[in-house]
Amino acid sequence: MKSSILKRISIIFLIAIYFLPQMQAREKITVSGGLEAYAAYMWRGGKQCDAHVVPNISLKWGGFTLQSFGFISFDGTYKEIDWDLSYRVGDFAFHLADYYARLSSWTTPENYFNFKKGQTNHIQEAIICYEPQKLPFAVRWFTFLHGNWLPEADGTLGKPTFSSYLEAEVFHDFSENSRLSLIGGASVFKGMPTNYTKDFAVVNVELRYAYSLSVKAANIPLTVSFIVNPFDKKVWLNAGTGIRF
Repeated sequence: MKSSILKRISIIFLIAIYFLPQMQAREKITVSGGLEAYAAYMWRGGKQCDAHVVPNISLKWGGFTLQSFGFISFDGTYKEIDWDLSYRVGDFAFHLADYYARLSSWTTPENYFNFKKGQTNHIQEAIICYEPQKLPFAVRWFTFLHGNWLPEADGTLGKPTFSSYLEAEVFHDFSENSRLSLIGGASVFKGMPTNYTKDFAVVNVELRYAYSLSVKAANIPLTVSFIVNPFDKKVWLNAGTGIRF
C-alpha cells in the first residue's frame, strides 16, 4: 500500500510541475507562513498538549488555498501534521483536511502512510464554512469522513462515527488588526469530544482577543483566550504569539 501511495504522490508531483507555469501565467500564486507558540493546544474544547510550537505554510491560487500546520509540544510528548485544501466562492468555503497525530507514549511503530482501519493515525474531515464578508459572524460545520470508528462492546471497531462539530462565531473588529470573538462549539453525533456518549453536547465556549502587530513585511500575532467546556466542566486560559509573513 505504501508503494502505491508513493506512486500516486509522484504522479501528482509530476503533473504539478508540468502545469505550474501555465497556472502562474493565469493566476498569481501567493505564499505565506509563520511560526507561532502557544501555552496549550486546545482543540474543540479539549487540551491535546501543553506548550507547543506551530510552524505553518500556505499557498493560494485563485479561490484555492493549500495549508499545512504542525503542532509539536516542547516536551516531545505530542506531534501533529495537518493538511487543508480549500476552495472559496463568495461567502462560502469548502475544505478537505487530513490530520495526523501521534503521542510519544505509543509503542506501535510510526507509519505516516498507513491508512488502514484500526491502525491509522490519520483522520480525514470535510468542512463547510459560511463566513459573510460584510457581517460579523461565521458558521462552520466539520464532519469526520475516515479514520474514526465507533468502538463496539467486544472491543472491535464498527462503523464510521461521522462525528461532527458545529461552530458559530460572532466578533467585533476594533481595527484592521484587533478582534474580539465569542465562539461556541458543539459535538454532533457520537465522537471523541464526548467520548462517544452523546449525540449532541456543547463542548467549547471561547472568548478570544487577537491582535496583530505589523513590523515591516511581517506580522506578530498576539492571542489570549478564556475557554470553557460545559460538557467536561473544565476551564482554561490560553495565550500565544509568533511571527507571520
